[in-house]
Amino acid sequence: MRGLCAALVFYAHAFAPTTALDPRWAPPDCFWWLNLGYAAVMMFFVLSGYVIGLTTPGPASGPAIRRYLRRRALRLLPVNTVAVLLAWTLRPANDGHTVLANLLFLQNSVPYPGGLAFDLLPNNTNLWSLNYEVVYYLAFIPLWLWIARPGWAWLGLTALALAAPVGVPGSAALSHYACGGLYWLAGYAVARAFPPVPSVTATRGNWPAAFLGAYALWTLAPMRHVVIALEWYELMGLTPASLHRIDFLPACVWCLLAVSGRAPRLSSWLGRLTLGLAAAGVGIAVWLGPVTPAEYLATLALLGAWWLRGWSPSATFLARLAPLGDVSFGLYAFALPVQFAVQASWPGFAGTPLTFATRLVILAAVTLALAWLVERRLTPWLRRRLLG
Repeated sequence: MRGLCAALVFYAHAFAPTTALDPRWAPPDCFWWLNLGYAAVMMFFVLSGYVIGLTTPGPASGPAIRRYLRRRALRLLPVNTVAVLLAWTLRPANDGHTVLANLLFLQNSVPYPGGLAFDLLPNNTNLWSLNYEVVYYLAFIPLWLWIARPGWAWLGLTALALAAPVGVPGSAALSHYACGGLYWLAGYAVARAFPPVPSVTATRGNWPAAFLGAYALWTLAPMRHVVIALEWYELMGLTPASLHRIDFLPACVWCLLAVSGRAPRLSSWLGRLTLGLAAAGVGIAVWLGPVTPAEYLATLALLGAWWLRGWSPSATFLARLAPLGDVSFGLYAFALPVQFAVQASWPGFAGTPLTFATRLVILAAVTLALAWLVERRLTPWLRRRLLG
C-alpha cells in the first residue's frame, strides 16, 4: 500500500496537465481525472500510525522510548537529508535558510503560532508531509505513556481540529496538524485495537471495492463541495490535512482493513459509510452542477464498488508490489526535484508525446535508482551501525 501511495503521488506530479515534465507538451486533461496525490498522502498518515502501532506493542519506558526515537530518526533522516540536498544541488538558487529549515523538518505551508514560517523548497514541496510526520512521531510519546486513556487523544485532536474554524486566533497550524493527526491515530488504533487475523484469512479481502470506493469518495468529495458552495472557507486549507477533507478518513481505514484482513465487521460498516458518503457526493455534484468528467468517472467507480462489495479476491497481486513499498519513501521524496531537473534538460528534445514518454522513463529510472540506493543500501547500513 505504501508503494501504491508513492506511485500515486509520482503520477499526480508527472501527469499534471502542465509542462512540468516536458517543457513544450502537457498530458491531456483526462489523465488528471485520476489525480490522487493528496489522497495518497492522507493514506500515508494512516499507514504511518498503523506501523507505529505494530512496532511498539510494549509499555513505554526510558529504553523503549530511546529506541523508538532512534528508529524513527533512522527512518526519516537519511531520506530527508538526501532529498533536501538533492533539491539544493539541482536548484542552487534555493535559499540557505530554507534548505536548513527543511533539513530540520521545520518547513510548513501554514505559519506556526505567532506567525513564524519556514518555506517549502520550491522544487520539493512534497516534503511538507515530513514535517507532519515528525510532529506525529513526537506526539506519540505522551500517547504511549498514557495509553490507558486513548479517548483523550481523540477528544483533544477533535477540539484542536475545530479551533481554527471556530475562530481561535493563531490556531491554523494546530488545526491542520490535528486533522492529519486524526488520520494517523486511526491507523494506530487499528493496529492496537484489533488483533491480526490468521494468515489464510488475511490473504483475501474486498480491497478492489475499497480502492474504487476511496477513489469515488475523494473525487466526489461531499464535504469539500458543501464547504465551497456555502463559502465556509475557514474549514479549508492549503493541504488536505483540514476539515474539508475529513470525510475521506473512513475510506482510508476501509482500505487498510480490507488489505490487512482485520476487523471484518468494522470493515463492512466503513465500506457502507464510504459508499454512502460518495453517493451523497454524487447528489451534491448534480445539484451544484455542472458535473465534471472526473465526477462521471468517480460515479462509475462508485457503482463498481457497490457491485464488488461482496467479493474477496486474493491479495497476491498486492503482495507482489511489496518491493515498490520498500522504496516508497525515497520515491515520494526524490521524484519532484528529479522531475524539475528533467524538465529543464534537453530543451530541444520536447514537444511531443514521445519526448514526454522518454522523459517519463528517465524520471522513473533515476528516481527508483536513488530510492533503492538510499532505502535499501544506505539506511540499512546506518541501522546496522547505529542500532546493532
